[in-house]
Amino acid sequence: MSAKYKVLSADDELWSRENIKRMLSWEDYSIDFLEPACDGEEVLERIPEEKPDIVITDINMPFLSGLELLDRIHNQYPDIITLAVSGYDDFQKVKGVFMAGGIDYLLKPVGKEQLVDCLSKALKTLEERENEKAVKEDSRLRESYVSSFLEDDEFSSLLNGKLFRPGKESHVPSTKVFSEMSTILVKFHDVEILKHNCGGDVLRMSYDMKAKLRELIGAEKSIVFNYTDKVNEFIIELNATPARLRLIADRILSEFPIEKHGPVTIVIHDKASSLDDIATIYREMIAELVTRPFGCVHSIITCKGAQRTSKVRERFTDRLENQIVNCLANHDVKQARNLIMEASGLRKCDSAGWSLFEVTQFTTRALNAIADKDKFGDSRIFEEVQDALSYGLKSLSKETILDNVELALDIAAGDNAPENNSINRQVESIHDYILEHYMEHMSLSELAEQFFVEPSYLSRKFSQKYGETITACITRCRMDQAKELIKDEDNKLEVISFKVGYDDYNYFSRVFRRFEGMSPSDYRRSLK
Repeated sequence: MSAKYKVLSADDELWSRENIKRMLSWEDYSIDFLEPACDGEEVLERIPEEKPDIVITDINMPFLSGLELLDRIHNQYPDIITLAVSGYDDFQKVKGVFMAGGIDYLLKPVGKEQLVDCLSKALKTLEERENEKAVKEDSRLRESYVSSFLEDDEFSSLLNGKLFRPGKESHVPSTKVFSEMSTILVKFHDVEILKHNCGGDVLRMSYDMKAKLRELIGAEKSIVFNYTDKVNEFIIELNATPARLRLIADRILSEFPIEKHGPVTIVIHDKASSLDDIATIYREMIAELVTRPFGCVHSIITCKGAQRTSKVRERFTDRLENQIVNCLANHDVKQARNLIMEASGLRKCDSAGWSLFEVTQFTTRALNAIADKDKFGDSRIFEEVQDALSYGLKSLSKETILDNVELALDIAAGDNAPENNSINRQVESIHDYILEHYMEHMSLSELAEQFFVEPSYLSRKFSQKYGETITACITRCRMDQAKELIKDEDNKLEVISFKVGYDDYNYFSRVFRRFEGMSPSDYRRSLK
């Protein structure tokens, strides 16, 4: 590992160079002690390549004196800290000159304690400078992130119809400038990966992703923005041929491998249009997006407009529904499981080429059939299964889908879990875990597996102890934190939504309204 700071010393006497080189164990001070220079000219030659942070120079040297070297360094490399060494007897006079330039002075023969003291001051100064730079850079980036978000908000308003709301001035560029543009929608399905990659900072994530997309597009006349209501969606507007649009799509997918970013869907709308039509274009692209293959794979779809080019099958028929309901009514859960998982093909939905729409339609109707008329217990338990299924559909996770359909069937079969004296402690541990990790995705089945409890038994015991389901507890924690964040007007509502665990601002707003009786924006206004 290379040292944090570099020190370059200069002296025309060999014994002086060797003495200062061997005086300290420089690695202990996180210092890389460079090979000493013989004179000032050598120092100036080596600075551009070796980039020392500290220069220690003798004053009395041939060719270029130490004082001349110090003057050149201060003029050309003001960030370098300089220390002077001399055998002059007039210590106070020389030190006063050096201190005026922000440097220190060492009197020959240099002692270890004196050298350590000067180095400590120099290192402290370097660290303070780095901290100041880091603060300034962070402030600059934060301003860039916020500015980028505001730009996204303006373009996003074209999608959701809020552009001309009262009291809001539009800064969207003239649509005449961006006429006859094609559209690309880039959707990242695994939001948990997005959160992890950006450390939960949605503004930084959005800024960095847009910069990467612009680099991949390579077109001067283009628009790239993050849809602020759905932070995992990016819209690209540019003038390009269908072949070039496809080339860009391929390039994007190759730069965002599944292993690091999860599955990505790209929808290409090659019909040229202006920004005035972007809301219609977006709706057509979203309608086409659900026809993508279900599973952890990248997908590119070409949207031809209002006419859907892909056909979808009705996988869950009325006949199948009647068979499942009859099986459950006769307590034949094994046959119901076989009908759902094997006979209908859900277990192989990814390899069999099911679309996202087909899996969504199938699992929704299957869960409704299993929970029909609440024959098999507390319907609140099914809410938790439904919540997990919804996450599986959004993230294109077949494992999540299958696990929770199995869980729904287990619940329908009846809860025969034995009473456990330690369950209260487990429930308390799960409750504490939720309070700490509420912003992350978690489901009943995952919590049950993590804490070694039967899922339906856990759900019932949790509700008995805390008077709410696990899903309700997670949601309440998110809403409580959202209310705290809303108090700070610098926190954008869409950013708050992402921070507390929602990738869809509109859904967050609906949940917030259900809890507080008003929208997040109305709640913020009420605080005034």
